[in-house]
Amino acid sequence: MITARRPDWRRWRRSRPFAAGLLLGLGGVELICVSWVGLGFLRFAGTAGAASWTLGTLFVVAGVTTWRNPALRYFSGALAAVLSLVSLVAANLGGLLLGFLLTAVGSALALAWIPQRAPSTAEEEA
Repeated sequence: MITARRPDWRRWRRSRPFAAGLLLGLGGVELICVSWVGLGFLRFAGTAGAASWTLGTLFVVAGVTTWRNPALRYFSGALAAVLSLVSLVAANLGGLLLGFLLTAVGSALALAWIPQRAPSTAEEEA
């Protein structure tokens, strides 16, 4: 049963910027978790906490958008690149730099991803 779904999963994963969406989502979740849990000695409240929740949610949405609609990868990648820079200032160094790094790399991957062409046959080339 699992082996029957594996080719479908592989085909789906390769037909979209999967790593970009994954890193954007993980970076967004990291921003939210850092502001939610805090580090015990450092509580993230006020505008930094609200910015972390807002930016984290936008990063998760950008990640899901790259998965669900790969044609919008330029929009979501550019938006995530700008928001990752905003998170450095607004959200406690972008979730203690880890969220910033995840979202910056994810946005770069979304912008750089190019869909693969269908394999051509010898008849089509002639």
